[in-house]
Amino acid sequence: MKILYDHQIFTWQRIGGISRYFVELMNNLSPEFVSQQSALLTDNVYLLESSKFCSGISLFSDKQFKGKGKLCTSVNKVNTFRLLSTSDFDIFHPTYYDPYFLKWNKRPYVITVYDMIHEKFADMFPANDPTSEYKKKVVLNADKVIAISNQTKQDLIELYGMDDQKIDVVYLGHSVNINSISEVEGLPSNYILYVGDRGGYKNFRMFLKAFAVLAHDNPVLSLVCTGKDFTAEEQALIALLHLSGRVFRFFVSDSQLTYLYRKARCFIFPSLYEGFGIPILESFAAGCPIALSNTSCFPEIAQEGGMYFDPYNVDSMVHILSILLNDDSCRDKQIVRGYEVLKQYSWKKMAEETAIIYRSLL
Repeated sequence: MKILYDHQIFTWQRIGGISRYFVELMNNLSPEFVSQQSALLTDNVYLLESSKFCSGISLFSDKQFKGKGKLCTSVNKVNTFRLLSTSDFDIFHPTYYDPYFLKWNKRPYVITVYDMIHEKFADMFPANDPTSEYKKKVVLNADKVIAISNQTKQDLIELYGMDDQKIDVVYLGHSVNINSISEVEGLPSNYILYVGDRGGYKNFRMFLKAFAVLAHDNPVLSLVCTGKDFTAEEQALIALLHLSGRVFRFFVSDSQLTYLYRKARCFIFPSLYEGFGIPILESFAAGCPIALSNTSCFPEIAQEGGMYFDPYNVDSMVHILSILLNDDSCRDKQIVRGYEVLKQYSWKKMAEETAIIYRSLL
């Protein structure tokens, strides 16, 4: 059976959860499936590492220039049109929500929905952002929809009025290699770890207020963040809360991220909403206990492996974090629970369940 994956996510995402998901899917499908993706010009790290699926080239991966994105998109979209018109594939699986293919594709297609953030937090996105409109059109026309959690499935039913029989839940996996860890220099000795984006619904600012309370009572406690530089607004809030010199940011590789998890006192996930939350699995795999929101998909995914707080309440955050910071017995128990929950998730299992969906369409 031949599966065609389009160019979208591999055109504009160099690293990230969605492109990793598709590369892991292609890598883990059984030999009965022949995978092809349509991006000719790509800087995607995961795709370039999987040479058997990368039919294109990396175009000036270390350089940025005006028009690069448009050039890559144009070339890759033309190639996708060519493959849609001429290839003898059986199933089409677009990697994001642009509906450009609807008039061209004549075969069954599957769409994966990662979350409903644009719909639930519309005020946090530009008014002219077409994602919600595109997503709805592509989802409602799909032959099958994959939701990465029951939370996402229920959101689709609630927001789109969809038939639940059209939606299958397939959980994600993780890519942590505990045998491949790279040290990160300059780390504080005692820290809480925050991973990823910090804007809007990620609820970072509320968490900073909770951290300020903890830091006041614990003069050696620090906060380590990964990802982009702090914004001017974030820097101002850090200063206002008297946290200068207590909050650090690192941009790290996968192997270094595992090191950060391993050395952290705990991992904090204060987001108001997620579709799945791969950092939960990463933290479990690295043996790092988790404090996380009691909303959205978190209880579904982390189960008894997480300790939960009200993400709208600073005192609730402080209470749960204090337990993980100060109670070694509880901390050790949560690490063991995390390992047990983790056994339910793998990229191999994800690929096997996706294969069942592909077969059902023929």
